[in-house]
Amino acid sequence: MRVKFRIALYNREGKRLNKEEFIKSPSALYRGMRYITEFKYLEATKWLMLAQDSKEKYLLLGLLSIALGQEDEGFEFLREASKHPPATHYKIAVEKPEENLRVFIERTEASLPDFLLSL
Repeated sequence: MRVKFRIALYNREGKRLNKEEFIKSPSALYRGMRYITEFKYLEATKWLMLAQDSKEKYLLLGLLSIALGQEDEGFEFLREASKHPPATHYKIAVEKPEENLRVFIERTEASLPDFLLSL
């Protein structure tokens, strides 16, 4: 499946997370994050929909939707993200490896990266 960009998760120290970081957690949010690290975006979406409301849930659902070509739904999820408190301390980034581009999404209220808006 082709996606418009990749989503990556990083810890506070800037280390990229992989599936081993999330494999033991029974939480739906962490399972969704695990599938994001494996680039299984449809499976990640399913688990994130089951997760408790949080900023990360809606931010990731928004980015996943946009990456999969469902921009309207994606921007709706991103608007919802600003209404909820964060549940983790992870950093979320969008990447376009072919263009050597990585942008961390700090605040959903702030403007999104230009390449997201031009998709």
